[in-house]
Amino acid sequence: MREVLSPPERERAEKIRHSDLRLSYLQAKFAFRTILAAHLHVPAGDLQMTVSRFGKPRLPARDIEVSQSHSQDWSAVAVSAVGLIGIDIERWRPLANCRQLACHIMTDQEVRSFEDIPRELSARKFLELWTRKEAILKCAGHGLQQDPRTLHTGWDEQTVQFGGLHYYLNALPIRAQLVGHIASHYPQQIIMRTLPLQLDDNLDSQIPNKFIEPS
Repeated sequence: MREVLSPPERERAEKIRHSDLRLSYLQAKFAFRTILAAHLHVPAGDLQMTVSRFGKPRLPARDIEVSQSHSQDWSAVAVSAVGLIGIDIERWRPLANCRQLACHIMTDQEVRSFEDIPRELSARKFLELWTRKEAILKCAGHGLQQDPRTLHTGWDEQTVQFGGLHYYLNALPIRAQLVGHIASHYPQQIIMRTLPLQLDDNLDSQIPNKFIEPS
């Protein structure tokens, strides 16, 4: 896996002291480069990639946009040929202090709605909102350099306006222990491929959403 990674990625991997976290990082970057290389029909080791000052990966001289997210031992890669895209996933886990954390990522309106959510659902709802916001911020190219409190997404809106632009949000239909969203500027067909395990009993599954149109 190290042979496929770029020198900065290998350097970062070596700085991760915990072996499990180091392996998770290596696997995520390896999967990212392998998937992109397959789309572009080039050897994974020859893939030329840059990273913006906000951490957004870019492929110079290529007509695709990409985004990546990983959480523990899960990794997600989004590839788009029709415009900017952002993806974010989080592995579900109990969050004892999510109600205290809410004020650090939510708008005032979102905080008020969150206070009405049953406590047993609060951790999952917190992570749902987090992935919605981070998917949009990744699509916009800001990442977490942008204060998430400046972005209102709510839990149910399928289109969100941010920075004078519209973003389409789609939840990923994935395993119960994962929460994830994809954000894009345009309504588009989204095809989900999962390897080596099949999720939802389908290798390729289209995400049902009224904003998604056949390409």
